[in-house]
Amino acid sequence: MNQRLSRSTTISYYLVILLLLLTPILLVWQHFGMIRILEISPRQPHGARITDDSKINNGNSASSLTRTSDAFTMRCQLGTAVTYPFCKMQFLMGDPVQGMDFSRFDTITFNMRYSGPHPQSLKLHLMNFEPGLSIAGNWNSQRFNEAEIVVPAQPIFTIPLNVLRTAEWWRSTNKVPLSQSYTRLDHVTAVELSTGAIAAGQLVTVELRSIEFRGKWISKTNLLMCLVSAWIGCGLLAMLLGLLHFRSSLSASNSRLEDLTAIDRARKATEAAREAALAEAIQLARQRSNFIAQMSHELRTPLNAIMGYAQLLRRDSRELTERQATGLATIHDSGQHLLTLINDILDMARVEAGKMVLYPTPVHLGVFLQMVVDLMRVKAEEKGLGFSYELGADLPAAVSIDETRLRQVLLNLLGNAVKFTDRGAISLRVLPAPSADHAAVQPGQAVTRLRFEVADSGIGMSAQQRERIFQPFEQMANIKQREGGAGLGLAISEQLVRLMGGTISVISEPDKGSTFWFELAVPIAIDSPAAVPTPHAIASYLGERKRLLIVDDVAQNRAMLVDLLQTVGFIVAAAENGFECLALLESFRPDLILMDVMMPLLDGNETTRRIRQMPAWRHIPIIAVTASASQEDEAKCHEAGANAFLVKPTDHDVLLRTIGAQLSLEWMSAPPEPAPVEPGDEEGAGLVIPPAEEIEVLWQLAQLGNMRKIRERADYLQALDPAYEAFANRLHALARGYQSLALTALVARYRTDKALDQVGTT
Repeated sequence: MNQRLSRSTTISYYLVILLLLLTPILLVWQHFGMIRILEISPRQPHGARITDDSKINNGNSASSLTRTSDAFTMRCQLGTAVTYPFCKMQFLMGDPVQGMDFSRFDTITFNMRYSGPHPQSLKLHLMNFEPGLSIAGNWNSQRFNEAEIVVPAQPIFTIPLNVLRTAEWWRSTNKVPLSQSYTRLDHVTAVELSTGAIAAGQLVTVELRSIEFRGKWISKTNLLMCLVSAWIGCGLLAMLLGLLHFRSSLSASNSRLEDLTAIDRARKATEAAREAALAEAIQLARQRSNFIAQMSHELRTPLNAIMGYAQLLRRDSRELTERQATGLATIHDSGQHLLTLINDILDMARVEAGKMVLYPTPVHLGVFLQMVVDLMRVKAEEKGLGFSYELGADLPAAVSIDETRLRQVLLNLLGNAVKFTDRGAISLRVLPAPSADHAAVQPGQAVTRLRFEVADSGIGMSAQQRERIFQPFEQMANIKQREGGAGLGLAISEQLVRLMGGTISVISEPDKGSTFWFELAVPIAIDSPAAVPTPHAIASYLGERKRLLIVDDVAQNRAMLVDLLQTVGFIVAAAENGFECLALLESFRPDLILMDVMMPLLDGNETTRRIRQMPAWRHIPIIAVTASASQEDEAKCHEAGANAFLVKPTDHDVLLRTIGAQLSLEWMSAPPEPAPVEPGDEEGAGLVIPPAEEIEVLWQLAQLGNMRKIRERADYLQALDPAYEAFANRLHALARGYQSLALTALVARYRTDKALDQVGTT
């Protein structure tokens, strides 16, 4: 590689590394920072003043403004001399013509108390000066961006800025066409708080401590588009550097060829000299070909990274244009690693902020651990490592624990063991730990103590490394040619174990392997999941068809629920928010409502309250579904009138059985089909079905929706026995297409009670 090629390649690498470093920093900074705040308070009065109808419309209202060190207090005695008596507290914002730009703010937070007659409402005005329409000094000529606020009991409350609308009376007075009646906040000259529609003669007191306008300096969508543009620019720059080098190389080649020709003409070189010149020309041509091939490889690197940001942009797909959304289809794979880093950072931030909540459920200990072991045994066998698993005697059949978080800890520990072990074996042991005094979660509930050990024969750690291993962004060793990572896995595992009431420890020596262990005190599940045979998949129900209404603001959630519920025989309609739900009640007449809680415009709890106020719908079953799953959230849903409460992500069987309980349905189950293929079954023809224990592993993975693990398991089955190749190819095709329903149906077809019994006794 010549000097110019090395320089251009180095520049390309530096640009890619710089963008890789800046991208997560900017995304995390945008999520947790980049907040701009504009405050109106006695500390920032912004030209506070008061006015009433006596100063404008010859009214007889009387108002006064008192300012203290921590509050503005407006007292207003509304008169009767004018049709619309009012008092206003006004704050001047900057230049009377240029004003201030409020378009980048998102929310308005008030610290305010209201004393007066009902309704306790105020009007918020943001006066916007518009050249060609507004006149300096004439407030009524400025655009009235208006929002009516019903003052709650608590003094501090927040409203979104997008509730502001151009006042209808202002549009009519100024004869503004409907096409120009949108909200404008680019030249706000004043912020007003005005009394609402209150009868004359009433006394109103407003104590305002502060108004805060909050927003981001740059929106997430704009930041992501800038990052995508930067990656595109990086790719174009790399291409430009390559083209410049190609041009320079071509020019140098031509120059050297001319020199060789001149030398040949001048010196009448011998045949050997001519052959040497020809060989040199061939070498130059070969260098050009190698350069083109190398540049093609270099360009694929930034292009692959550009494709990766589709995962992030899809989260804000509703804020993108159709053209932008279509472009995301080509930007896919390179962002997977970055997405994992962001998820780990968010998990770490959630734990440190104390917002990580555990959701214990009864878990069959043997089945759960067997699934974890089956997942990691594949990884170990790929590296030629041994894998052993020991489940101690005298352990309870089922315990109550957060299955997801315990799985995350075990997979992190086992994954690190596989990663840092090149030869030898990995082991997982779950043993009863010495008992200690632990209070039961509920009176009369038994508690057991479990010890989890993950041991390996890998590289081990020094004492200095052991001291830092559980710190964020720490790596176990400076080892080349090893899988990358953010160094967050052990830090998150340590926090999760602590959250579950335990402490994680490690014993390790260099080149002698490591043993990670932790102990947890967990309640013994009263109703063991193993004691009840796993029911067959629900196929339908007896009786007339029931009508269900799904209310959820996320289109993907609605589509998934519609698909699920229609499959078992329900007649389903969907609404995007509470207003659409209320509008569909009379036309669709549902028998049950699945109500999402967190929705824009009208949330689920308020919608439920309104439904309960309608005599015709007072007793309709309503199931609240939310991702905010604290006890306080459940209490709020029941207080609003919900009959049942489910947590996202919701297990389909739990959802269906909850619906059945509310509607008193008698379910019809579809028994699993036997493994042999029936004559005439074209879809299953030629498939050799793996053993029952492998089918059970696939079933657990399908329930988790882990398509990557399913593809890995398919590769494992194909290597296990070539006869399973057709079955493995079917799994690959469904997993690549993310056809979770079809994949679940395929595995369920060959899942038998015998398979479950075999896994349960392992």
